[in-house]
Amino acid sequence: MNSNLHERLRRLGVKPGREGLKHAPRPARSAFNIESLVDGREVTENGGAYFVAETSYPPDHRHGSRPLADVLNSDSRLAARLGQHDSLAASDLSGLAFFDIETTGLAGGAGTFAFLIGVGVFESGQFTLRQFFMRDPSEEAFMLNGVAESLRDRVGLVTYNGRGFDVPIAQTRFDLARRPFDLSSFPNLDLLPAARRLWRGRYENCSLGTLESAVLNHHRTDADVPGSLIPQMYVDYLRTGDAREMRRVIYHNAEDILSMVTLAAHILEMFADPVSETRTGLDCLRLAMWHDDNGEADEAEAAYRAALARARSLPADHKPALYSRYAAFLKHAGRRAEAAPLWQKWADLADDDPTPCIELAKYYEWEAGRIAQAKEWASRALICVTHWRKGWERDEAWSEIQHRLERLARKE
Repeated sequence: MNSNLHERLRRLGVKPGREGLKHAPRPARSAFNIESLVDGREVTENGGAYFVAETSYPPDHRHGSRPLADVLNSDSRLAARLGQHDSLAASDLSGLAFFDIETTGLAGGAGTFAFLIGVGVFESGQFTLRQFFMRDPSEEAFMLNGVAESLRDRVGLVTYNGRGFDVPIAQTRFDLARRPFDLSSFPNLDLLPAARRLWRGRYENCSLGTLESAVLNHHRTDADVPGSLIPQMYVDYLRTGDAREMRRVIYHNAEDILSMVTLAAHILEMFADPVSETRTGLDCLRLAMWHDDNGEADEAEAAYRAALARARSLPADHKPALYSRYAAFLKHAGRRAEAAPLWQKWADLADDDPTPCIELAKYYEWEAGRIAQAKEWASRALICVTHWRKGWERDEAWSEIQHRLERLARKE
């Protein structure tokens, strides 16, 4: 948390840890308190209280281009692979909890409070979203009890950057409040790594807000607020008790969770069927690379073939990746003759990369036994290196290719 925000919280009586929270003052009374602005209720327990907003959606509620229930038709084995947790493979995905927090700082650490925690679950034939709100810091421990109870029977979490942000911060708050709850042990299907696999470089960024617009075709209303403003809004709320901006923060949190539901369905569907007619050439390439990296040869080749068939629609700056990755896949499988046309396509696009030319020189020398063509490709590789800046890398590559040409000359 930045020093200015930390100092403002300190002046309000907010300190890290349970002891510092006990005596923090309640927000000033205001005609715009949270109870009058947001549908919800006060929960009281053991002398403490907190506020929870609860909203239920029918399973066919559409968020963007998809109904919420689409995620329930996804393959749990694929969810286990993307979440890197085998236990999800045998789980009913209706047992997942969609989890997102809003905090007093964006950097994390022990001084960062999670003042709003959203938990969305499928139950009783509906999708129910509960948003646990800390009206003042003295309510934290009681609010965390409510969060823990809502998660107790869940088989895992779905988050967006939850491994790096939401879960560590929430776990720290449980620990500091002396509320034993091992949130970090939950299987966590964090959608951000998969989203980056699929969409990095295609859009301005891979933020949830960007993808819900570009991928899900969902657009938020003017009630939304930029996430970067949320910490200061909460500090202002603690000072004034005016919850009008908190109503916008609660909307923002709800939108994040609903987007996670339909984005999870979209991502799982893409990974489950990488060669669907609805996939673009770039979709197929990204999915092929994922299967390839995971050693799933059949799935990888099917997706590479689909990407190659749709290469015309592939952005020009991604075509070298298609040809190089698919050729490397075929080479690894001992199918160099099939890789040769791909190396040639790659060479035609790569003026300063000698790699495809060298691969072709090797192929024609050792596999096809056509020395003249091997020399031709080695010579092209040498031309590529001439485009490099002078230095040891250029000298080393030049020497290696020159040695190859000398050997080929002796074979003629």
